[in-house]
Amino acid sequence: MLGLYIHIPFCVRKCRYCDFLSAPACDSEREAYLKSLHGQIKAIGERLRQKKSGKHYIVDSIFIGGGTPSLLSSDQMQALMDVVRESFYVADDAEITAECNPGTVTRKKLCAYKRAGINRLSIGLQSADNEELALLGRIHTWEEFLDTFKAARNACFTNINIDIMSALPGQTVLSYQNTLTSVLALHPEHISAYSLIIEEGTPFFDEYGETDCAKKKKKDAAKLFPSEDEVVQMDELTWKLLGEAGYEHYEISNYALPESVCRHNLKYWHCEEYLGVGTGAASYMKTNSSGDYCRLKVITDTKAFSEIDWNDPSSLDKCFAECDILSLQEQMEEMAFLGLRTKEGVRLSSFYERFGKSFNEVYGEVVKKYTAMGMMKADETHVALTLKGMEVANWIMADFCG
Repeated sequence: MLGLYIHIPFCVRKCRYCDFLSAPACDSEREAYLKSLHGQIKAIGERLRQKKSGKHYIVDSIFIGGGTPSLLSSDQMQALMDVVRESFYVADDAEITAECNPGTVTRKKLCAYKRAGINRLSIGLQSADNEELALLGRIHTWEEFLDTFKAARNACFTNINIDIMSALPGQTVLSYQNTLTSVLALHPEHISAYSLIIEEGTPFFDEYGETDCAKKKKKDAAKLFPSEDEVVQMDELTWKLLGEAGYEHYEISNYALPESVCRHNLKYWHCEEYLGVGTGAASYMKTNSSGDYCRLKVITDTKAFSEIDWNDPSSLDKCFAECDILSLQEQMEEMAFLGLRTKEGVRLSSFYERFGKSFNEVYGEVVKKYTAMGMMKADETHVALTLKGMEVANWIMADFCG
């Protein structure tokens, strides 16, 4: 089974914290990009069919991300899904997600998306506080988010994720608690709760990062951002309130009601095969029957991507900026630190089946160290982080990387 990620690099306006590959674009630029995207999907589908002696790859999860995929018109989304189905066998029960920003859809458009095959929405809220949203540079208010959520329910979407963020400028523990309770009142099937990271190349980095200009504002920034203690309180509130509401904390940043985990994202954390199409999209694919894996990344220049001639047989190889064959050690490290992001942890039998070595043989000393500290737990079938370990997950995972 294969996961498919499709990148749509368009947005209304870049948020101040965003370092994703996205930018505003005019109608002609969008059309040129989508035409090329269709060409890439067809070319890759044909290449993979040849690899499987004429058989289609079975796709059981699709994630259309961005950017803001909900800027696509109803016809554009239908055409995109038609090309996917022509190029791959899409399982009848496939999970098909589209990211959506408040204010970019109507009930009518969402109904058309549903007819095209989209059965899961991921709506970017970030905060229920309008002042916090303005500081983030979001294009919507809480009220506009509510309109979008209601439109999604009225369009019969029964699998909806809501993104929220903590550690925001101007955010307090009380305002974050209000975001949590406001979102929980809507009973979405899934909630992704992220902590703000200030990334280089963003307006937030220029203002609050390590630049000379930002350093002059450090004193004021310290007052603006929540303290470390307050961020810990926000994390604890997330675990407590979402847990009490029946959401399973199945991955460090993700919570789901029963039967509503994001199947596509589980492919990333379980090191299963996935294919990425569109600018900047990453793939993780087997290269041969012996178990070698490669990581591919499509070029990030949207204009250059839009100009590719997909009738040229060499175009498919040229569209990748990176193609790295992963060593056995790199594959083991990835299975360890990605698996540890999940509540389930690393499945010991899967590790042994893939690498011919036991997890304990490779990482026994690391597991012993953190188990003694109460940050990891191990039994006969799995090794996983405890809640205490999840608080410092990045620190622990560094020990699993050579």
